[in-house]
Amino acid sequence: MSHTFINADFPLYEGDKVPHLRIAEGEVAPYVLLPGDPGRVDLIQSHFDDYRIVGSNREFKVGTGLYEGNSISVCSTGIGGPSTEIAVLELLQLKAKYLLRIGGTAAIQEGIECGDFIINTGSVRMGGSSNHYARPEYPAVANYEIVQALVESCEELGFAYHLGIGATTSSFYHAQGRPVNSLNYSAGIIEEMKALNVLNLEMESETILTLASVMGAYAGTLCVVHCNRITNQWLVDYEESQLNLCKVALHAINKIILKKGDV
Repeated sequence: MSHTFINADFPLYEGDKVPHLRIAEGEVAPYVLLPGDPGRVDLIQSHFDDYRIVGSNREFKVGTGLYEGNSISVCSTGIGGPSTEIAVLELLQLKAKYLLRIGGTAAIQEGIECGDFIINTGSVRMGGSSNHYARPEYPAVANYEIVQALVESCEELGFAYHLGIGATTSSFYHAQGRPVNSLNYSAGIIEEMKALNVLNLEMESETILTLASVMGAYAGTLCVVHCNRITNQWLVDYEESQLNLCKVALHAINKIILKKGDV
């Protein structure tokens, strides 16, 4: 039986396609929105002109289109740090420069309603994957330009938002205080983070923020609240809030593009 081999350190399929996203340079814009769910790469299509799916492999789906004449891409990361690390590094290898996480999150403070937006200025690094790139004391901080554009977009479009630190965990159940069995090493995590004025829990932001910073790119986070763990409410019909999330994110990225003159 004959076999075909490629470079294992930095494998490329068909000569120029990164191995997991299965796309090549030129198929992704410098500005990329990062939802977790591949389904949201399709959901966002209604906001674009000339939108097409350029890659689909495993949990990674990539679409590129025009928003008000500007080229913007959307790439799903899957859930959690390991798959997010893969997506971010392969996007950066393909010359992406601005990365904006868009997704759902759990609020852990009173007064944050389901459907509100959270703009994280930074993230507590409990996601795991970024520890291979920087010591734990290295901060996961959002790019100021992106944060400012998100704040302005929420205000201009009339959406309620909250600004502050979030926390990224490596587990959805125990690491976010959901008791699955009697022994939970993360028991009390919600009370601890709440006391530190952390606004929310999610699973991808610190990986994106840390890697972008280390690799010389720019990143930010915009999340919509799907549940509040203090009031114990979980929003079931959140498609409209996801569409609003996409609207705010695109509006913000467009602001950055226009400001930089990359039209």
